[in-house]
Amino acid sequence: MPERLDPKVDVVFKQIFGAEKNKAILISFLNAVLDWSGDRQIVAVDILNPYIEQEYVDDSYGILDIKVQLGSGELVDVEMQIGDRADMERRSTFYICRMFGDQKIIKGKYKDLKRAIAINILDFVRIKNSQRYHTRFRLLELEESIELTDAIEIHFIELPKLKEEMMNHGCSLDRWAMFLKGWDDMLLIERLSEEDPAIAQAKRALEEMAADPRAKEIYEHRLKAIMDKNSDLYEAELKGELKGKLEGKLEGKLEAARNALKKGFSLEDVAEITGLPLETVLKLKAELSN
Repeated sequence: MPERLDPKVDVVFKQIFGAEKNKAILISFLNAVLDWSGDRQIVAVDILNPYIEQEYVDDSYGILDIKVQLGSGELVDVEMQIGDRADMERRSTFYICRMFGDQKIIKGKYKDLKRAIAINILDFVRIKNSQRYHTRFRLLELEESIELTDAIEIHFIELPKLKEEMMNHGCSLDRWAMFLKGWDDMLLIERLSEEDPAIAQAKRALEEMAADPRAKEIYEHRLKAIMDKNSDLYEAELKGELKGKLEGKLEGKLEAARNALKKGFSLEDVAEITGLPLETVLKLKAELSN
Protein backbone atom coordinates (compact mmCIF):
# COMPACT_ATOMS: atom_id res chain seq x y z
CA MET A 1 0.00 0.00 0.00
CA PRO A 2 1.15 3.61 -0.58
CA GLU A 3 1.97 5.71 2.42
CA ARG A 4 -1.19 6.85 4.18
CA LEU A 5 -2.08 10.53 4.49
CA ASP A 6 -3.86 12.07 7.45
CA PRO A 7 -7.33 13.27 6.30
CA LYS A 8 -7.36 15.75 9.20
CA VAL A 9 -4.78 17.89 7.37
CA ASP A 10 -7.03 20.39 5.63
CA VAL A 11 -5.61 20.01 2.09
CA VAL A 12 -6.39 16.29 2.26
CA PHE A 13 -9.76 16.85 3.92
CA LYS A 14 -10.77 19.33 1.24
CA GLN A 15 -9.66 17.06 -1.58
CA ILE A 16 -11.70 14.17 -0.17
CA PHE A 17 -14.83 16.05 0.85
CA GLY A 18 -14.68 19.17 -1.31
CA ALA A 19 -13.89 17.84 -4.79
CA GLU A 20 -16.67 17.81 -7.40
CA LYS A 21 -16.14 14.10 -8.10
CA ASN A 22 -16.61 13.31 -4.40
CA LYS A 23 -19.98 14.99 -3.84
CA ALA A 24 -21.49 11.71 -2.63
CA ILE A 25 -18.90 11.65 0.19
CA LEU A 26 -19.73 15.22 1.20
CA ILE A 27 -23.49 14.59 1.09
CA SER A 28 -23.11 11.53 3.32
CA PHE A 29 -21.00 13.50 5.80
CA LEU A 30 -23.39 16.47 5.91
CA ASN A 31 -26.42 14.23 6.48
CA ALA A 32 -24.51 12.54 9.31
CA VAL A 33 -23.59 15.82 11.03
CA LEU A 34 -26.98 17.47 10.59
CA ASP A 35 -28.84 14.21 11.28
CA TRP A 36 -31.15 14.78 8.35
CA SER A 37 -33.12 11.90 6.86
CA GLY A 38 -36.35 11.24 5.01
CA ASP A 39 -37.74 14.31 3.25
CA ARG A 40 -35.10 16.47 4.96
CA GLN A 41 -32.18 14.38 3.66
CA ILE A 42 -29.68 16.20 1.48
CA VAL A 43 -29.55 14.78 -2.04
CA ALA A 44 -27.79 17.56 -3.96
CA VAL A 45 -25.16 20.18 -3.17
CA ASP A 46 -23.31 22.91 -5.01
CA ILE A 47 -19.68 23.24 -3.88
CA LEU A 48 -18.91 26.95 -4.08
CA ASN A 49 -15.10 26.65 -3.79
CA PRO A 50 -14.08 23.23 -5.14
CA TYR A 51 -10.43 24.21 -5.59
CA ILE A 52 -7.35 24.36 -3.40
CA GLU A 53 -6.24 27.95 -2.79
CA GLN A 54 -2.56 27.56 -3.70
CA GLU A 55 -1.49 30.67 -1.81
CA TYR A 56 -2.65 29.00 1.41
CA VAL A 57 -0.65 25.78 1.09
CA ASP A 58 2.40 27.24 2.89
CA ASP A 59 0.32 29.60 5.03
CA SER A 60 -0.79 27.96 8.26
CA TYR A 61 -3.30 30.77 8.87
CA GLY A 62 -5.02 30.29 5.51
CA ILE A 63 -8.47 28.74 5.71
CA LEU A 64 -9.04 25.76 3.41
CA ASP A 65 -12.74 25.40 4.14
CA ILE A 66 -15.51 23.91 2.02
CA LYS A 67 -18.35 26.28 1.17
CA VAL A 68 -21.54 24.53 0.13
CA GLN A 69 -25.03 25.50 -0.98
CA LEU A 70 -27.64 22.82 -0.42
CA GLY A 71 -30.52 22.13 -2.79
CA SER A 72 -32.73 24.01 -0.33
CA GLY A 73 -30.53 27.09 -0.74
CA GLU A 74 -29.12 26.81 2.78
CA LEU A 75 -25.41 27.57 3.14
CA VAL A 76 -22.85 25.39 4.92
CA ASP A 77 -19.21 26.09 5.71
CA VAL A 78 -17.10 23.05 6.71
CA GLU A 79 -13.69 23.55 8.29
CA MET A 80 -11.11 21.07 9.60
CA GLN A 81 -8.62 22.24 12.25
CA ILE A 82 -5.74 20.21 13.70
CA GLY A 83 -4.22 23.02 15.77
CA ASP A 84 -5.95 24.90 18.59
CA ARG A 85 -6.39 28.59 17.81
CA ALA A 86 -7.39 31.32 20.18
CA ASP A 87 -10.97 32.60 19.92
CA MET A 88 -12.09 29.69 17.72
CA GLU A 89 -15.69 30.32 18.74
CA ARG A 90 -15.61 34.00 17.76
CA ARG A 91 -13.77 33.28 14.52
CA SER A 92 -16.31 30.64 13.49
CA THR A 93 -19.18 32.97 14.40
CA PHE A 94 -17.60 35.79 12.39
CA TYR A 95 -17.20 33.71 9.24
CA ILE A 96 -20.63 32.11 9.29
CA CYS A 97 -22.35 35.43 10.04
CA ARG A 98 -20.48 36.98 7.14
CA MET A 99 -21.59 34.10 4.91
CA PHE A 100 -25.18 34.68 6.05
CA GLY A 101 -24.90 38.45 5.53
CA ASP A 102 -23.34 38.20 2.08
CA GLN A 103 -26.60 36.87 0.64
CA LYS A 104 -28.54 39.15 -1.65
CA ILE A 105 -31.77 40.47 -0.18
CA ILE A 106 -34.47 40.26 -2.81
CA LYS A 107 -36.90 43.20 -2.69
CA GLY A 108 -36.13 43.78 0.97
CA LYS A 109 -37.52 40.40 2.09
CA TYR A 110 -35.35 39.21 4.96
CA LYS A 111 -37.39 36.03 5.13
CA ASP A 112 -35.75 34.99 1.88
CA LEU A 113 -32.33 34.80 3.54
CA LYS A 114 -31.26 31.18 3.79
CA ARG A 115 -29.90 29.60 6.93
CA ALA A 116 -26.10 29.47 7.33
CA ILE A 117 -24.49 26.53 9.12
CA ALA A 118 -20.89 26.23 10.29
CA ILE A 119 -19.36 22.79 10.87
CA ASN A 120 -16.03 22.85 12.69
CA ILE A 121 -14.15 19.54 12.96
CA LEU A 122 -11.44 19.90 15.61
CA ASP A 123 -8.54 17.62 16.47
CA PHE A 124 -8.48 19.18 19.95
CA VAL A 125 -10.93 19.90 22.76
CA ARG A 126 -12.46 23.35 22.74
CA ILE A 127 -15.89 23.03 24.39
CA LYS A 128 -14.56 21.99 27.78
CA ASN A 129 -17.86 22.14 29.69
CA SER A 130 -19.47 19.43 27.56
CA GLN A 131 -18.60 15.73 27.47
CA ARG A 132 -20.25 15.25 24.08
CA TYR A 133 -17.98 15.30 21.04
CA HIS A 134 -20.69 16.85 18.85
CA THR A 135 -22.26 20.09 20.05
CA ARG A 136 -24.64 22.45 18.24
CA PHE A 137 -25.33 26.11 18.96
CA ARG A 138 -28.04 28.59 17.95
CA LEU A 139 -29.31 31.95 19.22
CA LEU A 140 -31.31 31.34 22.40
CA GLU A 141 -32.95 33.39 25.15
CA LEU A 142 -30.74 32.72 28.15
CA GLU A 143 -33.31 32.19 30.91
CA GLU A 144 -35.89 30.05 29.11
CA SER A 145 -33.81 28.71 26.18
CA ILE A 146 -36.31 30.13 23.69
CA GLU A 147 -34.88 30.06 20.19
CA LEU A 148 -34.74 33.47 18.55
CA THR A 149 -34.00 32.18 15.05
CA ASP A 150 -32.45 29.19 13.31
CA ALA A 151 -30.74 31.50 10.81
CA ILE A 152 -27.27 30.78 12.27
CA GLU A 153 -26.19 27.35 13.47
CA ILE A 154 -22.68 26.35 14.57
CA HIS A 155 -21.48 22.77 15.08
CA PHE A 156 -18.31 21.59 16.80
CA ILE A 157 -17.04 18.05 16.33
CA GLU A 158 -14.18 17.46 18.78
CA LEU A 159 -12.51 14.24 17.66
CA PRO A 160 -10.44 13.58 20.83
CA LYS A 161 -13.64 13.20 22.86
CA LEU A 162 -14.79 10.17 20.87
CA LYS A 163 -13.06 6.98 21.97
CA GLU A 164 -13.21 3.87 19.79
CA GLU A 165 -14.69 1.79 22.59
CA MET A 166 -17.48 4.38 22.96
CA MET A 167 -18.46 4.65 19.30
CA ASN A 168 -21.68 3.27 17.91
CA HIS A 169 -21.03 1.59 14.55
CA GLY A 170 -24.71 2.10 13.73
CA CYS A 171 -24.31 5.89 13.97
CA SER A 172 -23.15 7.46 10.71
CA LEU A 173 -21.53 10.45 12.44
CA ASP A 174 -19.59 8.16 14.78
CA ARG A 175 -18.33 6.27 11.73
CA TRP A 176 -17.18 9.44 9.98
CA ALA A 177 -15.52 10.79 13.12
CA MET A 178 -13.64 7.53 13.62
CA PHE A 179 -12.59 7.52 9.95
CA LEU A 180 -10.92 10.90 10.51
CA LYS A 181 -9.58 9.98 13.92
CA GLY A 182 -8.39 6.43 13.15
CA TRP A 183 -7.05 6.96 9.62
CA ASP A 184 -3.85 4.98 10.39
CA ASP A 185 -5.68 1.97 11.86
CA MET A 186 -6.10 -0.25 8.80
CA LEU A 187 -8.38 -2.79 10.49
CA LEU A 188 -10.71 -0.06 11.73
CA ILE A 189 -10.82 1.68 8.35
CA GLU A 190 -11.56 -1.62 6.60
CA ARG A 191 -14.44 -2.26 8.97
CA LEU A 192 -15.84 1.24 8.51
CA SER A 193 -15.55 0.87 4.73
CA GLU A 194 -17.56 -2.35 4.85
CA GLU A 195 -20.22 -0.66 6.98
CA ASP A 196 -20.54 2.54 4.93
CA PRO A 197 -20.18 2.82 1.11
CA ALA A 198 -19.39 6.55 1.36
CA ILE A 199 -16.49 5.85 3.74
CA ALA A 200 -15.26 3.18 1.31
CA GLN A 201 -15.24 5.86 -1.40
CA ALA A 202 -13.40 8.26 0.94
CA LYS A 203 -10.84 5.53 1.67
CA ARG A 204 -10.18 5.08 -2.07
CA ALA A 205 -9.82 8.84 -2.52
CA LEU A 206 -7.32 8.94 0.34
CA GLU A 207 -5.30 6.12 -1.20
CA GLU A 208 -5.31 7.84 -4.61
CA MET A 209 -3.92 11.00 -3.04
CA ALA A 210 -1.20 9.03 -1.26
CA ALA A 211 -0.14 7.51 -4.58
CA ASP A 212 0.01 10.91 -6.34
CA PRO A 213 3.50 12.50 -5.94
CA ARG A 214 2.17 16.04 -6.45
CA ALA A 215 -0.66 15.59 -3.93
CA LYS A 216 1.79 14.12 -1.45
CA GLU A 217 4.16 17.07 -1.93
CA ILE A 218 1.35 19.57 -1.27
CA TYR A 219 0.34 17.56 1.80
CA GLU A 220 3.87 17.61 3.22
CA HIS A 221 4.25 21.38 2.61
CA ARG A 222 0.94 22.12 4.28
CA LEU A 223 1.63 19.79 7.21
CA LYS A 224 5.02 21.42 7.81
CA ALA A 225 3.51 24.91 7.72
CA ILE A 226 0.81 23.94 10.22
CA MET A 227 3.20 22.12 12.54
CA ASP A 228 5.70 25.01 12.46
CA LYS A 229 3.00 27.51 13.36
CA ASN A 230 1.56 25.30 16.10
CA SER A 231 5.05 24.86 17.55
CA ASP A 232 5.64 28.62 17.54
CA LEU A 233 2.28 29.26 19.20
CA TYR A 234 2.94 26.60 21.85
CA GLU A 235 6.34 28.03 22.68
CA ALA A 236 4.95 31.55 22.85
CA GLU A 237 2.19 30.30 25.16
CA LEU A 238 4.71 28.64 27.45
CA LYS A 239 6.86 31.75 27.58
CA GLY A 240 3.82 33.87 28.37
CA GLU A 241 2.81 31.44 31.10
CA LEU A 242 6.27 31.60 32.61
CA LYS A 243 6.39 35.38 32.56
CA GLY A 244 2.97 35.53 34.20
CA LYS A 245 4.14 33.31 37.06
CA LEU A 246 7.24 35.31 37.85
CA GLU A 247 6.65 37.36 40.97
CA GLY A 248 10.13 38.73 41.43
CA LYS A 249 10.95 36.43 44.34
CA LEU A 250 13.92 34.14 44.01
CA GLU A 251 11.97 30.98 44.80
CA GLY A 252 9.38 31.84 42.17
CA LYS A 253 12.11 32.39 39.61
CA LEU A 254 13.80 29.12 40.51
CA GLU A 255 10.54 27.18 40.20
CA ALA A 256 9.76 28.82 36.86
CA ALA A 257 13.26 27.96 35.65
CA ARG A 258 12.86 24.31 36.68
CA ASN A 259 9.55 24.07 34.81
CA ALA A 260 11.06 25.66 31.73
CA LEU A 261 14.00 23.26 31.76
CA LYS A 262 11.65 20.29 32.11
CA LYS A 263 9.74 21.54 29.06
CA GLY A 264 12.90 21.68 26.98
CA PHE A 265 13.74 25.39 26.90
CA SER A 266 17.38 26.20 26.25
CA LEU A 267 19.60 27.44 29.07
CA GLU A 268 19.89 30.84 27.42
CA ASP A 269 16.09 31.21 27.03
CA VAL A 270 15.50 30.23 30.66
CA ALA A 271 18.07 32.73 31.86
CA GLU A 272 16.55 35.48 29.71
CA ILE A 273 12.95 34.79 30.78
CA THR A 274 13.62 34.39 34.50
CA GLY A 275 16.41 36.92 34.86
CA LEU A 276 18.53 34.33 36.65
CA PRO A 277 22.29 34.14 36.02
CA LEU A 278 23.27 31.48 33.50
CA GLU A 279 25.40 29.81 36.19
CA THR A 280 22.30 29.34 38.39
CA VAL A 281 20.37 27.86 35.48
CA LEU A 282 23.25 25.46 34.82
CA LYS A 283 23.15 24.30 38.45
CA LEU A 284 19.37 23.77 38.26
CA LYS A 285 19.77 21.69 35.13
CA ALA A 286 22.43 19.58 36.85
CA GLU A 287 20.12 19.05 39.83
CA LEU A 288 17.28 17.92 37.56
CA SER A 289 19.59 15.48 35.80
CA ASN A 290 20.55 13.75 39.07
